[in-house]
This record gives sequence, structure tokens and C-alpha cells, in this order.
Amino acid sequence: MQQTRYRRRRGGRWVVLGSLPAAIVLWRRPLTDGSLTTTPAVAAWTPGKMQRIPAGEFVMGGVDPSFPDQRPLHRVRLPAFWLDATPVTNAQFAQFVEATDYQTTAQRRGWSSVFDPASKTWRRVANASWRRPLGPDSSIVGRERQPVVQVSWLDASAYAAWAGKRLPTEAEYEYAARSGLVDCDYPWGRDLNPDGRPAANYWQGRFPQADAGEDGYVGLAPVDAFPPTRYGLSDMVGNVWCWCSDWYGPEYYGESSGRQPRGPAEGHERVRRGGCWRSATHYGDGLRVYHRGHGPPHEATNDVGFRCARSDNVTAERNSTKSFR
Repeated sequence: MQQTRYRRRRGGRWVVLGSLPAAIVLWRRPLTDGSLTTTPAVAAWTPGKMQRIPAGEFVMGGVDPSFPDQRPLHRVRLPAFWLDATPVTNAQFAQFVEATDYQTTAQRRGWSSVFDPASKTWRRVANASWRRPLGPDSSIVGRERQPVVQVSWLDASAYAAWAGKRLPTEAEYEYAARSGLVDCDYPWGRDLNPDGRPAANYWQGRFPQADAGEDGYVGLAPVDAFPPTRYGLSDMVGNVWCWCSDWYGPEYYGESSGRQPRGPAEGHERVRRGGCWRSATHYGDGLRVYHRGHGPPHEATNDVGFRCARSDNVTAERNSTKSFR
């Protein structure tokens, strides 16, 4: 097995995280526990592989005043759980559809939303679906290892149930994305482009004028195109937003439980995390591990997918006989 190599940098400093009843003071660890300063080798991709995320405690949220829904910072404690190493791919979703004859939200209503870089706008496209993510003239043939898109929260939940899994909570997603790093904005560390190279699939350039494609992709990328995190997870930011199980509440952090928070009891939109291929650093900065996205549970677009989770004490059982028509 290839080993990831890290470069140590000595020293550290105290960081005070405010916006709590009592400020949390954390030791900023040296870069051995922070930024990756060399690019690890890309691990061999295994469809459906899950990674065990260790139990632990972290400070959830961000301090950017432009995004009040990321505040206040608060401590969260989570038990160990399992998370898909990559977002669910077109090939994996095809297996689910073949086994269950499932019809997605977009297929049932006959249209879906497509962001068109040429016109720089969202369009309602007839017959766009997971099989034809850009419309009737598109296809997923040759794109089996790309993340499935044009799936609603309802579709993602149905797949997860069939696979004997569930969608991750918002807290689980952020905790896993942080990969045990302290005071870092990205899963790999403090710099957006470690060693001067993009570490994820996102929009390079002014959005929506033009994507320079400096990461090697314009639009979607295969799920194993970039190095995994220290937890063995790929695409925790960039490529596609991932649906979470929680209802979205802009003020929920002020009332969130410190133990296994699961979001508000009700709402109108569901949380999605991680940013996507359209994310640009000057435009919301969805790539940061604490950035919160959200959308209606019936919404399907060509920049949103999902990955599944499983509790540590639950044995995954595939139920291919269940019907989700």
C-alpha cells in the first residue's frame, strides 16, 4: 500500500474561537496535523467502498459574517460511523434502478434543471434526468465513474434505503470533511491550492463568465480524479454537492445539540454540503468545509449528487427486493 507523506513545519499558535457562551480556545497544531504539503497518490477506486470515521469531537461552523447560518461556533461530539469513500456514481445508481425499476423525481415530472455554461443561466430542460443529465441529447455512456446527478433528496434517500445505508447528517459530513484537521478551511489543509495545484474539481475563473479548467475538468469529473483525504474520502468538496439527511434551518446552530445533532424537526429545504464543479472562491466559497448549502427535497440539478453513511453498530443489508416505484 502506498503511504501518504506529510512535511512537518514546527510551531503553532493559539486560536480563540468566539461566538460561544465561553470562547473555545484551541491549539493550532503544526502542519503535520494541518495542511498537506505534498500530493498523496490517488488510491485505487472501489465502487461502494466505505471508510470508517472515528468517534470524536470538533468545533462546527465558521466565523465569516457574510454567512450567519454558519454561526455560532459550537462543539459537536459524534460516535464512529461509516461514510462512502466517494459520491454514488452513475454505475452504482444504474444497479439500483435495474434492481428496483425506480423512477426518479425528474423522470416522473418530465424535466429537470440544467446549468448551461454557454448561456450562464439555469434552464428547465425537458426529459433531463440522471440518464441524460444535460437533456435528451446527452448520455452517461462513458461516464460511469462520474457522480450521478439530477437526483433529488427523495431519490438519494431511496437509494440509501435500498443499499442498507442512510444519508449522512450535516454534522457527520462536516466532521468527515475536516479529516481531523484543526483550523483548516479545506479537507486537505489551509490553502485552496496546495503546492499551487487544484486539489478538487471546482470553477477556476470568474463565475459564470468562464471556467479555465485548470483542474483538468470543465463540468463533472470522475469520483477518483483527485487524491483522497486523510480519512480516505474523495470529493468531500467540489464536483457535486451532496445531500444530507437534515432539514435546513438558518438559525439551527444556535439551538443545536452538542451530541449527534440531526437538524431541525421540520423545514422546507434539505441541507447539502461540499460545493460542486460550479463553486468559485469569490462566489459563496462552497468549498470550505463549514459552508452550508440547501435546496427543496424535490429539486434535481446537474451539480448535486449524494453519498451514503452507516452507523458504526449497524450491519449493512442490501434489500434488492424492496420496491421504490
